[in-house]
Amino acid sequence: MSFKEGKSGRVLARVAAVAAAAGIGVAGLAGPASADITIQQFVALGDSYASGVGAGDYLADDGCYRSANAYGPQAAAALGERLWFEACSGARIEDVVANQLDHLYRVNTEHVTIGVGGNDAGFSSVLGACAGTDTAVCEAAIANARDIITNSLPDELDDLYTMVENRAFSAEIVVVGNPRLFNETACAGALAITPAEQVLLNDAADLLAETTAAVAADHGFDFADPRAAFEGHGVCSADPWILGYTGTLESFHPNAAGQDAYTEVVLPMLDY
Repeated sequence: MSFKEGKSGRVLARVAAVAAAAGIGVAGLAGPASADITIQQFVALGDSYASGVGAGDYLADDGCYRSANAYGPQAAAALGERLWFEACSGARIEDVVANQLDHLYRVNTEHVTIGVGGNDAGFSSVLGACAGTDTAVCEAAIANARDIITNSLPDELDDLYTMVENRAFSAEIVVVGNPRLFNETACAGALAITPAEQVLLNDAADLLAETTAAVAADHGFDFADPRAAFEGHGVCSADPWILGYTGTLESFHPNAAGQDAYTEVVLPMLDY
């Protein structure tokens, strides 16, 4: 059986399951509207790491910085699915709930990726605090982010994941994490963030990844973890996949090579 035949069979099975739940037979979906029902769709949700800030080739001047090089468009193209690219720069969990869920459908949403949580933990503010020369201010900002990640973020992620699975219950849903940012060495691109502070920031990124993965597992979702793939490619490395300070909001985001690496991590997690 071919890749495409296998996918079509799964979609028809899902259509049958939804029809059965609604009390109607598959024959009731065999009319002209059935072609629309079985179009396979990919929905990419999340924040700037999901939208592709830093990767260039932005698709619209709408403030979301959705890049054609982001892992969502790459994965949708590889799967041959229609993409609803909802991820947006600056998004928090509440923004995903308010603005990004409208194209999740109960039947024909085949794949969903969700990458969000860093803004809720305040990582951009943490980086700003650590870019100064006061280590105590940096450490306090990191401690506050860790407190949020430990104590409030899990419930917020749980609520979001529940909404997504209720709207697209037949979809393959993959939660996507963030890489560690730093190579733990000094360079101009790291501003004044010292190697010791970089270690603390990377440890906080690990806590975010582990916390997000745990909530995803509670929902039965796969977790696409890019940390190993990005090892040796952080800010200040010889071959960085993450931009250092650029003077723009692209600072400390994956570049196009980083989004390619993301795609190689995410794509195998999606159900072929």
